[in-house]
Amino acid sequence: MKKIEIELKNDQYNILYARLSESIDYIKSDFLNGKTTAIIADTNSAQHYLSKLEKDLLDINQNVIKIILSPGEKNKDLTIASNVIDDLLSKKFERSDTIIALGGGVIGDLAGFVAAIIHRGVSFINIPTTLLSQVDSSIGGKTGVNTKYGKNLIGSFKQPEIVICDTEVLSTLPQRELLAGYAELVKHALIKDANLFNYLDINLSEIFKDNKVLQEAIYRSSLVKAEIVMQDVLERNIRAHLNLGHTFGHAIEALYRYDGTLLHGEAISIGIMMAFSLAEKLTLCDATQTEAVKKHFDNIGLKTNFSNLPNNDLTSKNLIELMKNDKKVRSGSINFILPKGIGSVDIFNGIDEGLIKEVLELYL
Repeated sequence: MKKIEIELKNDQYNILYARLSESIDYIKSDFLNGKTTAIIADTNSAQHYLSKLEKDLLDINQNVIKIILSPGEKNKDLTIASNVIDDLLSKKFERSDTIIALGGGVIGDLAGFVAAIIHRGVSFINIPTTLLSQVDSSIGGKTGVNTKYGKNLIGSFKQPEIVICDTEVLSTLPQRELLAGYAELVKHALIKDANLFNYLDINLSEIFKDNKVLQEAIYRSSLVKAEIVMQDVLERNIRAHLNLGHTFGHAIEALYRYDGTLLHGEAISIGIMMAFSLAEKLTLCDATQTEAVKKHFDNIGLKTNFSNLPNNDLTSKNLIELMKNDKKVRSGSINFILPKGIGSVDIFNGIDEGLIKEVLELYL
């Protein structure tokens, strides 16, 4: 059984690559200290996996609270978080009890946020069931909700007790969800592992057909994020590298009001292309590298522009205004994570707004 050990200054936990059906074996002895476990799940994950997990918990005499939410970014909302907390408290959920997230990135972010603030912090276990959540959002302890001003602007760092990833559950996902997660997987290669990008490029036709290829890609991508998180858990410097494509991507998501028109990973693949175009104009990378990434995204079926999408007030001016609300803004200046080639990025700010507008209008 593969695992990644996350060693932080004041915390430690493992990412286990194991069967979801056996997850109770890894959590019952060490991570369930109270009498009650709350499972927060989306309807998709609940349909496939909730009954087995609930039965296993009941078999070891745990009281089980189930909170089932519809999938989608709309549920990363402060009102939803408050409602979940009220539900838990009304059922006598105590500080010694545990919250399990069973679902994708939205559920992990919301459940982790609730775990961080209810009773000033309770135990949290993450069982991610989407590709995006397995390679990205379940690693590193970022939790939070969106606001009308932007994505993840309210939140907390809350490290889980354990993360359990079962790559076989990904076979139940629609192709669109897989592709959205794949954007984040490739992002890690573009940030720090050119060899992983080459591996993905060579095995592109098999990535969703051969589970061994996918497992290897997930493991290597997750290692990139884990290594960065262990160096900078609170995102004071190098962890910001993980935001490649996100300054653009979060603005795009906010413009579409998280209504499902674009999934997170779809916005990020467009954002990554914008980041490469901006880097190219700043002579940080060359056109052949930008084209290699675009070709990779095109070949797998990821979005690289706004074709076939509604207009939704899609202007460079509106996108720049939304980027100015991004949590990475410093002293009014938009921070960008830009590539210096495939496998290397850095932080840049003070970029001329006219140049940013020029890049945006290449894609509009």
